[in-house]
Amino acid sequence: MKGLFLLLITICLTISCGSNTTINSCFNNTIQPITLDLNTPQLNGLQTPNGTAEITGGLNGIILFNKGTSGSFKYIAFDRQCPNKDCTTPMTISSPTMECPCDNTRYSLLNGSLISGNSNCEGGARMYTVIQNGSSIQISD
Repeated sequence: MKGLFLLLITICLTISCGSNTTINSCFNNTIQPITLDLNTPQLNGLQTPNGTAEITGGLNGIILFNKGTSGSFKYIAFDRQCPNKDCTTPMTISSPTMECPCDNTRYSLLNGSLISGNSNCEGGARMYTVIQNGSSIQISD
């Protein structure tokens, strides 16, 4: 009976209880949590659906995107570092996509997935967690 119980816990931990977030194979960076007030002029672009705002942080800057949905997962954040790391220039933003200027690979602002081009990395663009609490957001790993 103990063996069956341990087997069920192991299965739960490895399949259904684990995170479904795809880990990018090319990024190992961590960031200190960043807290921002949504009412600051720097974040005015986030006031409309599909709007963006750029902030410092991460490897090559961070892009925030308003997905246009309601609820607690309205915003998403990505590092502007090209996933192939073949470029020192940050990705350019043309909502709803990001593009690496050195190799023209394009990634979705909705989930960071590869749209066109070739990527040497699993998981697409480096995504950060965004939590909204009233008029403030916190960006973290």
